[in-house]
Amino acid sequence: MSMSQISDHFSVELTEDLFAIGSKRSFGSGKHIFFEGDRATFLPIILSGKIKMVRYPEAGKEIIIGMFKAGEIFAIPPAMDGKRFPATAVAIEESELLMIPRDDFLALMGASTEFSSLVMNRMCGILRERAETVQIMATPSAEHRIATVILRLIGEMNGGEVKKITHRRQDIAEMAGLSLETTIRIIRKLSEKGCLKIVGGRILVETTDHLRTLVR
Repeated sequence: MSMSQISDHFSVELTEDLFAIGSKRSFGSGKHIFFEGDRATFLPIILSGKIKMVRYPEAGKEIIIGMFKAGEIFAIPPAMDGKRFPATAVAIEESELLMIPRDDFLALMGASTEFSSLVMNRMCGILRERAETVQIMATPSAEHRIATVILRLIGEMNGGEVKKITHRRQDIAEMAGLSLETTIRIIRKLSEKGCLKIVGGRILVETTDHLRTLVR
């Protein structure tokens, strides 16, 4: 992503400041940006691609605790306090990131009202997402978990709008803490109930009413 593209998310002035202090790095699909336990020495901003934050509660099991796209900042808390990353970050697809050194990140927080407000708003979003993740994992019903994850991926919907879920079944399974086989079965079941449609392998949602009824 060029400077002009990232400025769709930040002002021109802030964009110039970020590119002046940061360094760009590219990551292929499946490559790690950092590992759980690494010391946080930088703040990552996604210029292009998609990144997932994952934890491995046991061998062979992966749980996605966050997914991020172009224009988003992530791993803010460890970058702020300089402690260790609490999870591992992996590129879902070809991605380019802007790495802001921690000292420069903190200095810009103090110098730019726009940047500090943006970071604080993103922090609030991260706290909400973490609370939702805890709620999902605490729910014993697989159907409830999948419905909650899909609602989270959809976000807000306007009347007459149709939302397409572009995430893989594997991504949904990892966000719900379920096996791929269980996830595929539950998604098919939700389709049969009329909660969603499956067209060309993609999940389409025309209304969230049925899904919200399941998670009440």
